[in-house]
Amino acid sequence: MLARGRHLLVASSLLWSAGALGAPFPDPVGLGSGAYVFFGAREEPNRANQGHVANQGFIVAAEGVIIVDSGASAAFAEHMLRAIRARTDKAVVLVILTRPIDEAIFGATVFQRQGASILAHRAASQLIAERCETCLKNLTSVLGEDLMSGTRVPRPDRVFEGRQRLAAAGRSLELLDYSGAAAPGSIAVWDRESGVLFAGGLASFARIPETRDGVLADWIVALQDLAGVPARAIVPAHGPIGKQADLASVAAYLRALDDRTARAYAARMSLLDATRTIAVPEYRGWALYEPVHARNVHYAYVARERRELAKP
Repeated sequence: MLARGRHLLVASSLLWSAGALGAPFPDPVGLGSGAYVFFGAREEPNRANQGHVANQGFIVAAEGVIIVDSGASAAFAEHMLRAIRARTDKAVVLVILTRPIDEAIFGATVFQRQGASILAHRAASQLIAERCETCLKNLTSVLGEDLMSGTRVPRPDRVFEGRQRLAAAGRSLELLDYSGAAAPGSIAVWDRESGVLFAGGLASFARIPETRDGVLADWIVALQDLAGVPARAIVPAHGPIGKQADLASVAAYLRALDDRTARAYAARMSLLDATRTIAVPEYRGWALYEPVHARNVHYAYVARERRELAKP
């Protein structure tokens, strides 16, 4: 099993690299036991990549198909559906949204119209309702009306809170609740049968994570907890398949970001100077270091400032 797992990680990483450099909507990569993943480009959304910048997965179970995140557009969801149809005639019965972010949610209504239920954490569902009409307008301005045609803000059919078992389509999954860590309603999905952990926005391998909606201290704790899941393969929101050690690398980045921003804030460095000067050079080799890390410093500085102002 261990040798098979190592071969899987190598093969899927190579396929991910090819997909990231090729067509915007790649074919899915099989991870075994009915689990598949579409790898997104390690880029920010643009017309060339058609907004496909994150990973999505699906599981072909005994009684139907379960989707884990649905992509950034109806166009991608239609592509996903064609790929599923090429592998099984089973119906899509459930779409699980791991986070309330464009790249995870905007394809969901394509499957909902065909009878699938959408499941999300209660906090994610609330945030989607509050802000994602604006998110959709903003993304459409970047990607264009043609690509985003038919894309709608999803309305989850089912919501939940707290860690729990989920029986769906003859498969037993575990929903791991880390709401507020990477974002309100951020969750991971653990498929014991395949040994695959869909970590959602909690993990980003070889690509700087976006921290706008997260709480760094809680996120670090969540990553430490996830490292205890006996997964043979971890599917992040961005980047290649990883292992438990890769979760530690994400946590180390977040810890360095928090610590260095704290020191700059204590030294009364301005927000502008902080975003220009605070570096985590160990991660310069990760995709999108220059634009995303500077934004992350901004979010960490402002969060610290708000906490300071809220003190009695």
